Amino acid sequence: DNLPVRYHEDDALQKLGNYCPNKLQDPKWTDPHTKANVLLQCHFSRKKLTSDMEDDRRVVLEKAVPLVQAMVDVIASNRWLNPALAAMELSQMITQGLWDKDSILMQLPHFTSALAKKC
Repeated sequence: DNLPVRYHEDDALQKLGNYCPNKLQDPKWTDPHTKANVLLQCHFSRKKLTSDMEDDRRVVLEKAVPLVQAMVDVIASNRWLNPALAAMELSQMITQGLWDKDSILMQLPHFTSALAKKC
């Protein structure tokens, strides 16, 4: 809720949201939760952002890492295997800045998706 949606930023979020792989249903582009979702998808897609949006992306990631780690702890303590694996996968996606379907070679410096496809 502390993530600001600046004046006319909703237009930029809508443009970014149109290119996100996971489409939002009935998004409210002025909602901080929608902005966080779009910024996380941009992070996983390694999309270039404006400086303000990049700062907001960093804020989202700073809050997402401990939140997901807490989710893993709670889920694992309840012995729920599949949700625990999904939460761990999300944690890795946040850390690596990649979708779970992306090539593992993309974790290496200077590798692009085109270069990873050649390997």
